[in-house]
Amino acid sequence: MSLMLHTEGNTVKNEKGETVRLLGVNRAGLEWASKDDRIVDSVVYACDVWHANLIRLPLSQDRWFGRGPEQRETDPDGNCYRSLVAQVVDEIQKRGKYVILDLHWSNCNVWGENIGQHSMPDYKSLEFWTDVSKAYKNHPSVLFGLYNEPRDVSWEVWRNGGTVQERYRDREGNVKHLEYEAPGLQTIAYVIRDSGAVNILVIGGLEWAYTLTGIAEGYGIDDNRGNGIIYDTHVYPWKYEWDKNVTVIADKYPILVGECGHYGNLAKPREGAQSDPCEVWVPRLLSWIDRHNYHMSAWDFHPSAGPCLIKNFDNEPTEYWGSYVKEYLQDKHNKGEI
Repeated sequence: MSLMLHTEGNTVKNEKGETVRLLGVNRAGLEWASKDDRIVDSVVYACDVWHANLIRLPLSQDRWFGRGPEQRETDPDGNCYRSLVAQVVDEIQKRGKYVILDLHWSNCNVWGENIGQHSMPDYKSLEFWTDVSKAYKNHPSVLFGLYNEPRDVSWEVWRNGGTVQERYRDREGNVKHLEYEAPGLQTIAYVIRDSGAVNILVIGGLEWAYTLTGIAEGYGIDDNRGNGIIYDTHVYPWKYEWDKNVTVIADKYPILVGECGHYGNLAKPREGAQSDPCEVWVPRLLSWIDRHNYHMSAWDFHPSAGPCLIKNFDNEPTEYWGSYVKEYLQDKHNKGEI
């Protein structure tokens, strides 16, 4: 069984006072679909065979409440969706491991509309976190990931909220120009703490949850009623100056590399040009993570969510990314480090 975690300075510890390092994978799917017949088996395999001790689980606030378009007839209250999340959490808890419930997709304050990845959480996100924190308050295996990848706002809006304008392309390819009010991540933290939940909060920076420089400049989230904060950075081959953007706060806070990965040397990802081939970039990344004792959840243990760790649902690792992560996690396990 898991022992609840808390932060002390820039380290994470359990209830026995033992230092814990969280190393694992993301398992996407429940942000874009309300059903996933393979997700429980995927998580069990990642924990038992790859020896991940952390699963980051992306979620949709609409689907949590049954507002996804595919749920109108079959799961209008979201009970089936929430039950599936509970199954995942239970399997992780049985193994004495940990899960980040990550708010990945939101809706710009309109239930059932604009469901996707946005610049900031919205006021419907407060309803999501009120319910999630009630359901998983002080659960020993659960950490709360406040919002996936904040971007295109100031640090003031990131922390305290304000008006957000964004250009959004929906799943049909239509471009929309949206404007909505965001509560800010500090408000979400307060909502969670007001519920009585002390679970660790995982909070991504700006520039698609990459840079953490604003934290060093005074925009850190206040949390004096809980078990602390881990700041989250997403590092991909088109992100540069890692230490300047991330390590700047490493002496004060635990840091999670909550997403990372390489698409393969022949790939041309839409997000940007990859700086180095996988055989250069991946060892450099893992060495940097180890050098700073960062936590990590690699993207992604799903064959359709690139950069992919696996080729198929037989869990065969990709040569350009998954094989490195599998070997890395198994090595850490064999050394007793996770």
